[in-house]
Amino acid sequence: MLVVGGGSAAGDGRDGFRLSKATTKRTKTRTVYARRPVLRDLHHYIAIERDELVQRKCTADAYGCEDGFRVVRSSRQALVVEGRSRAWTYASLTYEDRLRLFSVDACGTELGPLWLWLGESGLPLRSSTWQSAFRRANERCAALSLDFDVHPHTLRHTFAVHMLGLLLRQTVRALGMREDRRFTLAQIKRLLIGNPMRKLQLLLGHAHEHTVHQYLDVLDEAQEIVLAALSEWDEHSAVLEGLQVDEVSR
Repeated sequence: MLVVGGGSAAGDGRDGFRLSKATTKRTKTRTVYARRPVLRDLHHYIAIERDELVQRKCTADAYGCEDGFRVVRSSRQALVVEGRSRAWTYASLTYEDRLRLFSVDACGTELGPLWLWLGESGLPLRSSTWQSAFRRANERCAALSLDFDVHPHTLRHTFAVHMLGLLLRQTVRALGMREDRRFTLAQIKRLLIGNPMRKLQLLLGHAHEHTVHQYLDVLDEAQEIVLAALSEWDEHSAVLEGLQVDEVSR
């Protein structure tokens, strides 16, 4: 549901996009973080594959936006639509609005849709297309006697499970630092409040931490990791508390 030119950087030094509540599940503004290689692939798609497709369709006069919105000017925050007296902010654009956005030049010539993901027709891919792709994949798996029932949202759950495993490992490694190491007060605080469930909550954009607890049920190695961490907790907590007392007494 991204629009070319309508992305909003996270603005905090990370590589991410802010998604408006008009386009997200449960109408909640979210920030989606992405690895830099993923962003490079995205820019590659926009600059090469997508651009070639749009240019080819424009040459063939394949575009017509009689029922669309003709965008005559845009910025990082908003766009100006032909026939509208006020600019539209990206945050106010719904899913259906975004499907109908077409860019035009100063002469009014249509330059193609602004929707990010386009099909072979050069037109926006709808969510039903993504659903059908997963359905066909499930059918192929079933034909091979593979018991899979995967849908697009499964990708989000898969990310959550793998990320939780990584965050738990990081926490366990932090607890396993050498006991004779000197810690600053800031480092002690980070160790004491470095909750992997809270980190996962922020990554997924959930309002409440308890929402992500469901992933503990499907993380095969969670019990082993958690028990290992708990077995060391008392010992290392005593060390951390001793260091904290030393810092306060100085």
